[in-house]
Amino acid sequence: MNRLYCEKEAEMIAAMRCGALAPELEKHANTCDICSGIAAVSKFLQPLAAVAPVLPDSDFLWWKAQLASKQLAVGRATRSIVMVWRIAYCGISAAVLWLVFTPEHVGLILAALSKHEIWPSSALGQSALFMSIGGLVFTLLGSLYLERLEK
Repeated sequence: MNRLYCEKEAEMIAAMRCGALAPELEKHANTCDICSGIAAVSKFLQPLAAVAPVLPDSDFLWWKAQLASKQLAVGRATRSIVMVWRIAYCGISAAVLWLVFTPEHVGLILAALSKHEIWPSSALGQSALFMSIGGLVFTLLGSLYLERLEK
């Protein structure tokens, strides 16, 4: 006859959790299929129960979570600053390219400004032009250098 339940099943489970079987339970396990299955499974799983899982320190996990939260907040806060820097780099690069590839426009602008006598002599106008171009180039190179340092 196939049985689905044994009266001593609860006792058997409790004894296997403690690790030792009483002699009468051991005799019963040899005759009962249900209890012998419980004994076999318990003997197989006992070495696994002895190894306790090593959990990380809760303070360390809290610290890492706080650090990640702060880094995310700094990233969100500096996103707009980085965007303005990139726009400034693009603007400076466009101005330098415009000055390099279309110098005739610069001459026209200087001629128009000299008519209004903003710069009284042409030497002063030329030196101002070279200083402004040099300033733009050094600003671009300096900003690229600083950008490289931050990465």
